[in-house]
Order: sequence, then C-alpha cells, then structure tokens
Amino acid sequence: MTPHRPVPSAPYAVPVAGGAPVGTRVALVDAAGALVRAPDLSAVGPFHPDGHGGLVAPAADPAGLWGYLDGRGRWINGPGLEWAGAFDGAGLSRFRRAGLFGYADLSGDPVVAARFTGAEEFHHGLAVVRTEDGAGYADPTGRVVIGGGFDAAGRFGPVGPAPVRPVAGGACGYVDREGRPAIPARFDGARPFGAGGAAPVRIGELWGLVDTAGEWIVEPSFRLLEPFDENGLAYAIGGGPGDSFAGFVDCRGELVLRRDGEMDDRLWCGLLKVGNGFARGFVDPAGRRAIAPHYAWVERFSSCGAAVACVDDGAPRWGVLRTDGSFTPSAHREPLTDADGWVVGFDDVTGLAPFVAGDGALVHVDAEGRDVCRVEASGDGASVALRDAAGRTVWEGAAAPGTFERAWPQLLCDAGQYVDHTPVWEGDAAAVAAELLERAPQSFLPGATDPYDLDGLDEDDEEHLCRGAVLLVASAFLEAEALAEYPFLQDWTDARLAELYDNLAQRLRAGYGPPLPDDRAVFLRRGDGERSVTWQVGDRLLVLQEWAVIGDGDMENEIWLAALEA
Repeated sequence: MTPHRPVPSAPYAVPVAGGAPVGTRVALVDAAGALVRAPDLSAVGPFHPDGHGGLVAPAADPAGLWGYLDGRGRWINGPGLEWAGAFDGAGLSRFRRAGLFGYADLSGDPVVAARFTGAEEFHHGLAVVRTEDGAGYADPTGRVVIGGGFDAAGRFGPVGPAPVRPVAGGACGYVDREGRPAIPARFDGARPFGAGGAAPVRIGELWGLVDTAGEWIVEPSFRLLEPFDENGLAYAIGGGPGDSFAGFVDCRGELVLRRDGEMDDRLWCGLLKVGNGFARGFVDPAGRRAIAPHYAWVERFSSCGAAVACVDDGAPRWGVLRTDGSFTPSAHREPLTDADGWVVGFDDVTGLAPFVAGDGALVHVDAEGRDVCRVEASGDGASVALRDAAGRTVWEGAAAPGTFERAWPQLLCDAGQYVDHTPVWEGDAAAVAAELLERAPQSFLPGATDPYDLDGLDEDDEEHLCRGAVLLVASAFLEAEALAEYPFLQDWTDARLAELYDNLAQRLRAGYGPPLPDDRAVFLRRGDGERSVTWQVGDRLLVLQEWAVIGDGDMENEIWLAALEA
C-alpha cells in the first residue's frame, strides 16, 4: 500500500497589472506573499493534486501558449498548446492544439490526442465530445463509446440518462450509459437529470419535469427551469400575469424557495444570497436563515468559502465574510472594482480578493481576511513592486513612465476625486474667484455639459440662463443601477460633496468676508436639492452653489462657483 503523502498548499496567482506594451502578468506567491515564481505568466488556472503529493495547474506564457506547472511554479510540460483548461473530477485537463481538442493527465502529458472539434469536462465517467460527424460521449481513454453523430448532447448527471438531440432541428430525448434510447425524442428542450431523479424538459415555450422513465412529474407549466444543482434545487420562473413567481423547486416540482425581494438564481457553497435592497444575507437550501441580513453589499460565496462584504452602521466598512457567518473587517478603503463599477471580489481560481489601499496599492487578501501581498506602482508609473505580507519587496519591474497604474477608490472616493477644477481646490480659491469676477459677463446655462454652448436650447433651459462667468468646481454622477447595488453610495457621495462645499465656503469667507444673509442668497438653478452662499463684490455677485438633480433614478451632484451681474 502506498503511504499517504500530504498535498502542499497551492500557491496564489497574483496579477501584476500594467499597460501596453507590458500588459498584465501573473506571479505565484505563497501564503505569506513570498515569491514562488516571478510575474512572467499571462494566465494560471487552478492547481489540482497530482496524485503524488504535489500539485499541477494549466498556465500560459507571455505569448499566450499554454502548458502545465507544478506547485513550485516550474514547467512540467512546457508551453506549446493553444489553450488548456482546469483539471476535472477524472483528473484530466482539456487542451487545444491546431484547433482540435484532447486531454492531458495529471503529469501534464497528453493521454488523448487532439482529435475532437469540441470537448467538455468529464462527468460521472463520460465527457461530451464532438467530431466532424457530430456529438457523442467519450471515456477517459478518448474512445467514443456512445453516439458520435448526435446534433447535440448534454452531460450525464448523477442518475439517469443524458439528453441528446439526434437530428438537427429535431426533438430531444435521452440515452442511457450504453447508448441505447432511454426516453424517446419528443421534447423541444432537455436538461440533465439531477440526483433526485428529475430532469427539466421543454414543450413549446413551457418547462416541466420528467422522471428517468420519461413520465411526467410536473407537466409543462414553468416559463423557465434551470438544471438541478448539487443541493437538489432548480431555479424556476412560473405563474401568469398577476401571479408570476420566481424561486427554486425540488425534484417534485414543489416551490421550496420563493423570490421575495432580492434573490440570486444560484446557490454558492450551499447558501443563497437574499436581500431587500438595503440589507443582504443568506439562507440555506431549506430557506432557513443562515447568515443574518447585516450587509449593505455582499457578493456570492467563492469556492474558497469567502465573500467580500460591506457593513454600513453609519459608515461603510468593507471586509471578508465566510460561510460560517464570521466577518473580518478590512483595513483597506474598498475592494477593487472593474471598469463598470462592479466589485471584482474573490477569484474562484486564485482564492484571493483585491482591495484598494489608501496609498494607491492593490492588496490581495485571503479567505481569512489576511493580507497576502501587495502590488505598488510608482507615482510616475515607471516601476512596480510586489511586496509580501510583511512589506518586503519580493520582485520589482521597470518600464516607460505611465506603464503601471495605481489603484484608487471608485466607490468610497476621497473628496478630491470629485474635483473638476483643481486650481480652485488645491490653490487659492479667493484668487480664482477674483479672476471670475474680472471676466466679461456672458450668458451661460448652469448644469450643462458646456455651460456656454447655448445652441438648441428649449424653453425650460432658457428659464435657467444666467449672465456672468461660471466654473464647475466638482461633480458626481451616480447611475440608478449603482445606487440600487450599493445603498450607501448616495450618502457617502453627498457627504464628500458637502465637505468640498463647506471647505470652499470657509476659504471664500476668509477672502471676501461675511456673505449676504441666507434670504438674499442667489441660486443659479433649482433642482432636487441645493444650497448657496452669496457675496456682494462691488457691482458683481459671487455665488458658491451645491446642486443636485435626480432623473430616471440617476443622481447628479455639482458645485459651481460663479460671478454674476448684480
């Protein structure tokens, strides 16, 4: 008997981002952030036990060619493939070479030659593959044991037959593991069987459930039925006008979880995220509360059992939530967001979540909320450093200025990030105001993209025309979708704009003395919320106004500094 050999901890894959021509490169680090491999990879897949006490993972070099690494970051089968996928339950990894697919084993060696035009992961001993003749099922040796000429084929589930479409444009049926027809082709759509012995099938536009003999459990009545998950539940949409519902059904077609407010369409780590738009939590597959709805924002749980979450008890605090309900606050401002403003969160491959530090560094945090490493770009973007958990530099890179970028908050922004006119904020506000007061008066429209472009104004716009000179000092635009996703965002943004306004008002009071009484304050334009401070300066009026408007759920805030004809 071969003695058991413990599997080492997998290294973390950490992206070190840079612009052209460098691009993003991936480094490997250990749990303390120590360097395992320098950032000379363009991609790394998940590590998998190799069966000999070590690890193996697919990875790509800077040219985008794929091979396989061991747990120490060394090539065990060097890059030369067009693509390589994660290892599946059968211990095989799909790869593509010369446009065809094959399978590699845990040593990184091809065990099934690249001869399929399409290939899926193995499920319950068989994988869907495709040749020029059509779709079928192969065993781990690559032998096509079922079909090979189907128009389409779906995976085998834990029980029962697998769905197939024998003829293009024809009906769907099911075949058993011997390739024999098990349920005649009579459905317009068919999904795999779940562990409970039920499969979603479609007749026309409606979905129902059949058993392994093809008998109806629930005749077609749902507008949508997704495949059953490992919890024995399928996401469903049903009902008609006035009684429409969404939620999860069991293998008998009974509604177990009904959507009421926010609800994901999938359980992750056995938990389902629910909420009311302001507070989010989790329930278990039976609908019982698993994690109380204390979170203003939380992502779904990743495969490492952790999720980025935000608590808002007067001030938003980000951190890491785990499936046992424990929460570790983060010392960092906020998690990294993508170009559309959505939190990146924990990566299912790396098991890390990137957070934005106050100094512009990107800190990668593990499932326990501990800092693993940080990526720091220089102020001129000409160099970047990878540092371990203790702050020691483990790798440095250099390139042309502007190559590497710092990471700045995009949700909980600093007040200065809303500034549009830097001189009035960082310089002498009174001097900027004096320059405005000296300008020749002209007509302008406060709140317009270009306030001095008056072409095509309608009657409503003409009502808001002013005469003088104006500067847009600061602004913020919050989309309705973002306000719904992050309920704390409006209060945070309002508070930062208020900081700017109050600070400027104080500095202008120091330069121009007491303003006019509140009942004589001038408003350039009315909206859904505004305040103004006005000074009489000779024959001109100096106006500082904060303005907000809501339209279609979006919210726009602006601060103006203007000099008007009295």
